[in-house]
Amino acid sequence: MERSYFPYKASKPAAVLFAVLYSVSVAAHVFQMIKLRAYFMSVLIVGLLVEVLGYVTRKLAIDDDPTLWSFSTSQVCILVAPAFLAASAYMIVGRMMAYVGPGASVISHRLITKVFVIVDILCLITQAAGIAMFVTNVDKADRTVVLRGRNILMTGLALQIISYLIFVVITIIFDIRAQRMKGTQLKKLRPLFWASYSVAFLIIGRSIYRAIEFGTVDFKRRTQGYLYTHEWPFYVLDAVPILAAAVILNVIHPSSYLPSKKGLRMDGTIEVPARHWWSKSKSTKEHELENATP
Repeated sequence: MERSYFPYKASKPAAVLFAVLYSVSVAAHVFQMIKLRAYFMSVLIVGLLVEVLGYVTRKLAIDDDPTLWSFSTSQVCILVAPAFLAASAYMIVGRMMAYVGPGASVISHRLITKVFVIVDILCLITQAAGIAMFVTNVDKADRTVVLRGRNILMTGLALQIISYLIFVVITIIFDIRAQRMKGTQLKKLRPLFWASYSVAFLIIGRSIYRAIEFGTVDFKRRTQGYLYTHEWPFYVLDAVPILAAAVILNVIHPSSYLPSKKGLRMDGTIEVPARHWWSKSKSTKEHELENATP
């Protein structure tokens, strides 16, 4: 009898297809990063490589002689990879705030990147630990460890959803205030705003799906739960949305809308950072950029 770690008959062609599709997107991102010198997008590339690894190991876990390591690696990689995309979104909006200049955002562009990336790292670690405990103990008679793993995983997913919703609210406020400050000047950033909103919607939706998936598992009936025991929701609500987010940033690449020169602002000034990270608001000076094009 064929052994399977999946609670359903998993599709090998689907795993191969998404491994290829994610590989195409990551190859395009690598090309764009090098061509446009957008090295801050390397975090996104790492996330997509983790997705590729996840689908490659998923294919191995579906093979005739699967191993627990391939199944566990697949589950962990696919679950935590979107955290890298979220970190990229924080960096992109932070750079948009820096480009527009002070006054438009309710929080410093440096602070928003640092705070949300730190929270994102906590989400990543928590989710990785939780899913690892869950998948390696889900078939064992003693449910203590698997329940603990699910609780840790759910905590990580909830934290990710809440933090991203707060981030979206901050982005919307920034969008409205920047529109009032810059008027028609902000039009060139509009595609990047919509890309950021779209990526946020896709990641939040996917995280909600994952929270419901693991939250509805009924351990009294040996891991029963529709989302957990059927494969199609996984591809429709996880694989496709995260791939779509990656492709959106291929098409609307941040470096096509933001200046390559770090610190250059929309009004032609340059923000010069202080020598010490603990300096207060006087840590930046405004300098007119000679011959700068608005």
